[in-house]
Amino acid sequence: MSAYRFMTRFPVFLCAAAISGCGSLGDITPGKAQTITIESDPPQATVLANGADLGTTPLTIKPSDVFRSGFASGGEGLLGYRYVGKLIVKKPGCKEFATEVDDNLLSRDIKVKLECDPDYRPPSPPVTTVPAAPAVTAPEPVQAIPATAEERLLRIDTLHRKGLISSEERQKLRQRVLDTL
Repeated sequence: MSAYRFMTRFPVFLCAAAISGCGSLGDITPGKAQTITIESDPPQATVLANGADLGTTPLTIKPSDVFRSGFASGGEGLLGYRYVGKLIVKKPGCKEFATEVDDNLLSRDIKVKLECDPDYRPPSPPVTTVPAAPAVTAPEPVQAIPATAEERLLRIDTLHRKGLISSEERQKLRQRVLDTL
């Protein structure tokens, strides 16, 4: 093969090799049914993929369901088919962990150690006030029945004058008092 022919066909060969997978940058094949687990220390941290909330750690995901894949250039300018996106793990009181994902990162379980403030205390839940029960007032003291017959008869007459008892009731009550004499 002549040098001219080699020089004109070699770049085409390199491109074909890269597209066919020879220049692949990762260890996993996008679309494969592989799952990975994302864990954090401390646990119960929120996991975001490209801004979408996936849940809390520990969390099992299928990278092909969460991250998009496509042709992307690698660190050495090589073109390959790989996962792309951003992974964030965060928890209140801790420094947020953020990283760009690639096939290498998503080929195994991910364990994140968050840097947390040891003095952090979560905010207290809002205090809900229960309406106070209406104040119970003691009933007005019941006046004791006057001890003497005269006091009892005066009381009956007072009730009648105020219109609290009828004339018939007044007469019956008076008779009762008089019967006890």
